[in-house]
Amino acid sequence: MKNSKSKKNKVNNNKSNKEKKSIKYNKNSNKKILVKKKLDKKTDIKKSIPKPDIKIDINNPKKDAELIAKAYNIPIEFNKKCLDEAKSLPDNLENEPLEFDRIDLRDLKTITIDGADSKDFDDAISVEKLNDGYKIGVHIADVSHFVDIGSALDREARKRGNSVYLIDKVYPMFPHELSNGICSLNEGVSRFAMTVFINIDNKGNVRESSFHKSVIKSDRRLTYDYAQDILDKIEEDEEWLKKLLTEANEIKEILLKKRIENGSIEFNLNETKIILDGDGNPKDFFIAERKETHKIIEELMLLANCEVAKKLKNIKGAIYRIHDSPDKEKLDTFNRIAYNRGYKLVKDNEGNFDFQSFMENITGKADEKLLLTLLLRSMKQAVYDINNIGHFGLGFKYYTHFTSPIRRYTDLLTHRLLKLVLEEDIKTLKPSMQKMFNNAALSCSKTERVAIECERALNKVKSVRFMKDKVGNEYNGIISGITKFGIFVEIEERGIEGLIRYAILKSHYRFDEKEQAAYSEANGKWFTLGDKIRITVYKVNLKELFIDFIPSDEFDNSFDRENIIDGKDFFNKIRKSKNKKNNKNNSNRSNNRGRNKSKNNRKKYKQ
Repeated sequence: MKNSKSKKNKVNNNKSNKEKKSIKYNKNSNKKILVKKKLDKKTDIKKSIPKPDIKIDINNPKKDAELIAKAYNIPIEFNKKCLDEAKSLPDNLENEPLEFDRIDLRDLKTITIDGADSKDFDDAISVEKLNDGYKIGVHIADVSHFVDIGSALDREARKRGNSVYLIDKVYPMFPHELSNGICSLNEGVSRFAMTVFINIDNKGNVRESSFHKSVIKSDRRLTYDYAQDILDKIEEDEEWLKKLLTEANEIKEILLKKRIENGSIEFNLNETKIILDGDGNPKDFFIAERKETHKIIEELMLLANCEVAKKLKNIKGAIYRIHDSPDKEKLDTFNRIAYNRGYKLVKDNEGNFDFQSFMENITGKADEKLLLTLLLRSMKQAVYDINNIGHFGLGFKYYTHFTSPIRRYTDLLTHRLLKLVLEEDIKTLKPSMQKMFNNAALSCSKTERVAIECERALNKVKSVRFMKDKVGNEYNGIISGITKFGIFVEIEERGIEGLIRYAILKSHYRFDEKEQAAYSEANGKWFTLGDKIRITVYKVNLKELFIDFIPSDEFDNSFDRENIIDGKDFFNKIRKSKNKKNNKNNSNRSNNRGRNKSKNNRKKYKQ
């Protein structure tokens, strides 16, 4: 906010500088509505992350992750004090005496479900079907039992904020003695946990929840793929396990339905997975399927996080995972792009946005991935804060992070606070602790962003390595972004993105920021977001880390336009619409219509 000459002038300044339209929840309708709120004074975390100049070793792909981590100042090694503390911890808990308030759940059937390459297991689940609902157990590694406040391990974890996962390399928040050892809920061994038991009815309503220090012994370590195969009856296994997974899947369906009905925005976007060989070279890029077993764990963790947040809601200083509503301007831009593709984000007279109907409307359509991606981009970042404003995207009034204390420092702090509430029934944190929690929330929001940028940087490096010997190859692509300097295209089924630079095209193109399109006055051609396009790999530079594409019809004459949607379709529809309007307004100029189109002549259309 700009400085004013006096306090009075500052107060009386245009209200629009202090308030903005935002989207919150109508308690009666469970829908998101436009309201006025004060501007957040915090800076955009994403913009505050510096972009380092990444220099890779062209001939040594195994060093890619390390060099990128160093470029982003990710700690590579642990200091001696940390390692000494880690080595002093017990190797097992089989003969460890239990505190009077720690319940023994080792006879309870519990399982973990994680990725095939995972080595640190934060969470385990248990399920019991009742006559009129379910009893859910979410069991989270009790890291706080082993890491004292102010210890070397604690100080290092606070500095790191989170673990960083980089395809073939992990830079953990804790040494492996904790992350892969005594804290990890490994199969068949006793482990201390923090347990949340939640009873829900058949519609997903929480009837009661309880919180406990516990000890568990995970009965099975499952991968997402194997657990899915059991659900799909491809794999046979023990009856108790099949029953547990079946009931967990039933719970997932109930919770997901309830969450969406309450205003949650469910982005069903699959991730790009990269397969490396032993030398670090990328062998393949593919779009990984999001399985039902992923959703099971996701819904149960969301539920546990919500219940913990509710338990701590009256404690000043508790850390929440918050997600502010999007700017009206960004939503307007998104709505305009969606409208140009034949869709609309509808709102009623009260200003309610029906996101779910919109998402259902685009499901299975050619524009689904594009519109979901653009809608996600229009949203603000989720961050940590001790001041709760709710989580817009998930539709939760109270939400925190509790389920991953091995890899997130905020979760560790939440565990400590929960223990204080259970053991001492505290009502508030001391001012010094509030300050520490607040600083940790700000710091962890930033370290989380750094980790994301690291992951993206490594994915880009591997993309360039993968494409370096594919110059001249043709692919089907989708326009994923349009800027003033070029057009970004993503290769279908691989998720690899490259750039078509205007400078290499035969015609001169202008960028229409409002409509997110590029157009040529010379040939009347338009490129718009979501257009399918046949591209040829034009140039790949491993040193400068870029991939350039060119439309295949400008590379040579072998371009087959069959089943390819490009900007001509868009332009032709606009031209027809414009001709109809001009025919009514000025018949004397009918012969000139459709020739040289400028951005001022454009008209929105529905497909």
